[in-house]
Amino acid sequence: MMRIKQISLIVAAMTLLTACGTMKKNAGTAAGGTRTTTTPTATTTLTDDQQLDAIVATLGNWHTMQCGGNMSLSGAKSLSSSMQVRMVRDEAIYISLRPMLGIEVARLLITGDSVYAVDKVHRRYLAEKVSLLTAGIPVTVSTVQDIFLGRSFIIGEGTLNTALKSQVTVNRVGQQCQLASKQHYKGYGYAFTYDAANHIVSLDIVPEGSTTAAYQVRYGDVQSTTAGMIAGTVNVDARVEGSQFAFALDYDNMEWNKDVKIDRSVPTHYKRMSAKSLSSLLGD
Repeated sequence: MMRIKQISLIVAAMTLLTACGTMKKNAGTAAGGTRTTTTPTATTTLTDDQQLDAIVATLGNWHTMQCGGNMSLSGAKSLSSSMQVRMVRDEAIYISLRPMLGIEVARLLITGDSVYAVDKVHRRYLAEKVSLLTAGIPVTVSTVQDIFLGRSFIIGEGTLNTALKSQVTVNRVGQQCQLASKQHYKGYGYAFTYDAANHIVSLDIVPEGSTTAAYQVRYGDVQSTTAGMIAGTVNVDARVEGSQFAFALDYDNMEWNKDVKIDRSVPTHYKRMSAKSLSSLLGD
């Protein structure tokens, strides 16, 4: 097993979808939370500290999450598949791709700082550092979970909380509020944007000295859940080994804090897939 670091585990799974071609999207409505369609309106001006408190208050506690939904990829390949997602906080993210009749054709696991993807159709697997999929940005499974759920964080420290408020600055543009990290992390700065209802809108990660984000995440369909405000849709633009790609997650029927089963088995008699072959499948 190899160590690894950050965000876009889904990317690897998308790779595996090339084995199956374009697949059916699984639509549905969310459970375990209320989908919000609130239009942001002007509110009483808050101090920066009050604004931070309001955003921190939207970040609830959770231990496990499971849901269905859909995953899609845009790049050299345009792919879509229904999926099942399971998470154990600070421990693991598991994504199972099931394009037809609930049959698993591929799965993806992020645990610690490592990512593993298994292509059952072609009997191959990927074991790499997550930083391969995140423009070299080094993070752990905990940060990936925050990214995929739409929760602000401080890299190396965890989800934004009251004790971490001193590490961000508050910038306001019209009805939107941006939280930017005061300290760059290993050559990267990053910022979260919220609307007037304190719903997360985006995350941008930018290399020092650049005005172009190396990693961009756009959020939508923010839901009120027992875990706080969670994004129901996640759209990512990133680069893998110099190739540009985009992928999207659309969650369905979220359930929180129940027992979840995660398959951590390592395949036997499978051929290992290289990082280079991954980038060729995903790239433009």
